Amino acid sequence: MRYAVTAIALAGAYVAAAKLGIELSVARGVITPVWAPTGIALAGLLLFGRQLWPAVAIGAFVANATSGASFGEAAGISVGNTLEAVVGATLLLRVDLRPTLDRVRDVVSLVVLGAAVSPVIAATNGVGVLRVSGKVHGAASNWLLWWIGDGMGALIVTPLVLILSTRPWREFPQARERLEAVAVGAAIAGVSAAVFFAGYWRYPHAVFPLLIWATLRFRQPGAVIGSFLVTAIVVAGAIHGSLPLGEHTTTALVEILEGLLAAVVVSLFLLGAVLTERTRALGGLAEAQRLSHLGSWEWDIARNRVVWSDELYRLYGIEQGSGPMTYESYLDRIHPEDLQLVRSTVDDAYARRTPFEMEHRIVLPDGGQRWMHGRGHVVTDDLGAPVRMVGTSQDITERKRVEELRESILSAVSHELRTPLTSIVGFALTLRHYGSQISPKTLSEIVDHLTVEARRLEGLLSDLLDLDKLRHRSGSVTFRSVDLARLVTGVVADYGSDTRTVSVEIEAVEAEVDAPKVERIVDNLIANAFRHTPPGAEVRVRVAPFEGGALISVDDRGPGVADDEREAIFEIFHRGSAGIAAGRGTGVGLALVAQFAALHGGRAWVEDNPGGGASFRVFLPARPPVAG
Repeated sequence: MRYAVTAIALAGAYVAAAKLGIELSVARGVITPVWAPTGIALAGLLLFGRQLWPAVAIGAFVANATSGASFGEAAGISVGNTLEAVVGATLLLRVDLRPTLDRVRDVVSLVVLGAAVSPVIAATNGVGVLRVSGKVHGAASNWLLWWIGDGMGALIVTPLVLILSTRPWREFPQARERLEAVAVGAAIAGVSAAVFFAGYWRYPHAVFPLLIWATLRFRQPGAVIGSFLVTAIVVAGAIHGSLPLGEHTTTALVEILEGLLAAVVVSLFLLGAVLTERTRALGGLAEAQRLSHLGSWEWDIARNRVVWSDELYRLYGIEQGSGPMTYESYLDRIHPEDLQLVRSTVDDAYARRTPFEMEHRIVLPDGGQRWMHGRGHVVTDDLGAPVRMVGTSQDITERKRVEELRESILSAVSHELRTPLTSIVGFALTLRHYGSQISPKTLSEIVDHLTVEARRLEGLLSDLLDLDKLRHRSGSVTFRSVDLARLVTGVVADYGSDTRTVSVEIEAVEAEVDAPKVERIVDNLIANAFRHTPPGAEVRVRVAPFEGGALISVDDRGPGVADDEREAIFEIFHRGSAGIAAGRGTGVGLALVAQFAALHGGRAWVEDNPGGGASFRVFLPARPPVAG
């Protein structure tokens, strides 16, 4: 059904356009310089498929048979018209023509294959058929007239249909842009009518600025629609007799004007394609810069003007148009500690005329900081004097954080790994060399020490692996109803100590939690309390209902946490001043506590312990957070 409707529409449009061209005064029977059906047929097969060729054949046959040609002549001519459209569409599909005509190759392909090559088939076949039937004399002039008519149809009408099929108005959604498009179109039509109808034929150049304006502002849609309007009005004016250009016949005059217009139209199409390709390339460059957090810059040394790409403005947190950029205004945004480095690097590159590369910090308008990696080189004139500097600047803040994280891992974890490993290796060697001489009591103590150190090592590695899973958002969370009093009591039972006591204050409370992760929360909090609580002091563990959930508290008797460290203490590898001074901890356990609490929709924080020390607290809601 869809095929039938499309075929009928295509055949009807072909016949209507053909009758218009044949009935014009410039036509020589069925040969006319105004032949829009070629453009309609070519566009139809390109958009809806070459299987619609019967619609072209029927349309061509009906149009010619009802315009003075015999049935035999009409049938013969329709063969050429159909082959012209099929061959043209095939060639253009082979070169992957886009309906938007937004590439130079699309324009060149349409001009050469669609408007120049394929019309040769229809012109040669049609003139041959009419020559055999005795209807035409002077085959060369009639062939040229036929070829020009079909070629202009493909050059003017095909792009119009293709462009309109892409709904170009979607590219210009703002009302202001659409109003401008209507105004430009009206101006083109009005000026063209004045030139080619109202007697101002000596001033055709008045139309060109409007056509260029349409192309510059609206690219290919502007070029195609503007060209169609001008061509239609020019041909109409010539046929009307409003263009007294020499002693030419009206048909010859139309041929001459169409030849001149073809050059203008092709130029506009190429300009539109170049502008579109340039816009797309700039858009691709901007997107690449955004994804890589890299911007480009250029410094005109003599005028002291700095030009930044859009991405650089974003990286520096500056609104475009906020004021002229100069070298001094750039330096104002450099971190004070890196200012001398930047100055000396640029001055050295200027003096030596050499490329440069540096890493430095910038200060954002909100007081934040970013690390930037800059590189550039000096552009000199013919005498070797510096005239410009050009280069790029890339945000490397994340890379710097990774480097800092690696250094933190090496400094914080290496000690914690080395200590248990040293103990394990030492005890293992002792057992290997002196195992038969060791008393059962000493042997038991060694085994206990090995167990403690092995579990300590296992806990550290488990924490690191869990943090890595959280960072990559891997791993699963399983919530089920759990008796938190029983869970916490079980964890505390594993912390027997001869030097510290653990008091427990537990109220019955249930919550839907991931039990293993909550066990890790409690385990890490108690381990942290043991590290900072002096021998003989008490560690207190409490569980109680709290704001529709449960509050787990672990109080130590250590040095406490300073006010300015209470948020940072839960960051990865941040041990706090107390931990660093004591040389204990890795800054992993508390970070894991905070992230596990967040997985449950809760939070972790630290307060002062009224009895001295710190009170670490974790709130877990009674129900898990709703995803999404």
